Amino acid sequence: MQRILTIIGLQAYAVLLALYQGLGSVRTDEAKYLLDIPYPHPPLVRFIIDLTEPLGYQEMLWRLLLATVLVQSVWIVLHMARTFSREYFLTIGGLWIFSAAIIFQSGSIMMAPITAIQGLLFVWTLYEVENGKWKVESAVWIAFLWLISLFTAYQALLYAPIVLAIFLRLKVPFTKIVLAIGLPILLVALYITTNPLALASFISAGGQNTHVPFLDVIQSVLGSWLWAGSGVLSIIGLIGMIRSKNNALLGSFVLVFLFLLVSYRSYYAILFTPLLVGGVLFYPAVLKRSATLLALHIVISVWIFAQTTLSFSPSVARMVMQRLSDVPVQGVVLVHGSFGHEWQYESTSPVMRYAPTLLSQAKAVVCLERCIGIQKYNFFQIGNIGQEVWVRKNGD
Repeated sequence: MQRILTIIGLQAYAVLLALYQGLGSVRTDEAKYLLDIPYPHPPLVRFIIDLTEPLGYQEMLWRLLLATVLVQSVWIVLHMARTFSREYFLTIGGLWIFSAAIIFQSGSIMMAPITAIQGLLFVWTLYEVENGKWKVESAVWIAFLWLISLFTAYQALLYAPIVLAIFLRLKVPFTKIVLAIGLPILLVALYITTNPLALASFISAGGQNTHVPFLDVIQSVLGSWLWAGSGVLSIIGLIGMIRSKNNALLGSFVLVFLFLLVSYRSYYAILFTPLLVGGVLFYPAVLKRSATLLALHIVISVWIFAQTTLSFSPSVARMVMQRLSDVPVQGVVLVHGSFGHEWQYESTSPVMRYAPTLLSQAKAVVCLERCIGIQKYNFFQIGNIGQEVWVRKNGD
């Protein structure tokens, strides 16, 4: 009964976090996955998400599903801590579910949280193997998980040191290790070369921080590490990795750190979290004064949450497209200015970049930058919408 009540409580927490993510509107990156846009990541999860497109509640469905997976994955953490004292057992679970990365990424429709869960599964597997719980026969399952992870997001490659360590601990023959790790990487590389959009995105990601001063990038990446574990888990997790001399965890930690230096995005912080938990599990001595650590961890997480501005208003894209859905004119929607995929997701009509030659096909023009002379083409401007929007006169 206690476990059932705990599961229900955790699920209520997951629902709350999903609803929090749903306060705003669909973000550009989320729209890519909801619309199955063929970049930047491989197609596996995008394809699954796209299967639910006919559902009117697609967005909230995936927010709830992903929040549930991220929060309920605490049971994996607790399974690894099953031999700890009850105080340590509860502390390690609390460190996971109350980390800032879990709070702010649960319910976001992104690949990073899914990759983090896959990373947690690799950490769990390594922990079980090192404790003699798994035998060489499990190598097939690990190879399959590695393949799935790489075809979910390229960032799964950052956990390669852990996967290699698992195969080595299982005493898998070297040739089979090369095949199990290398073949999925080769397949993903082949996919990238056959997809121009994915290839362009992959190349551009490597240079997106080149215009930012190096000290600013370092500060951002260190901030992501601290944010990933709300400071407390971040520090004791890294100490645990170092004191336990776990080269697999340290190798992945370094790869994640270097990756953020090259291709920083705030939502990648969650990639640190399973590694930090692993550091604590492999060196539980860092949990001395566990009650104090957990209390401080929760206080910091609450403080971070309190500093975050809540947005209850729908995005400009959602407001504009809801208004245009009532326009009794057929045609495409042209957007003048820089815009993201959220405009496509919110629209019931095709969305195209503005060009004067396309005006004859347009039912409306959204001006994110000032439009000049649109009224000459039988368009009139609608008001009370907070954005310059022109609609074709009915019958023209």
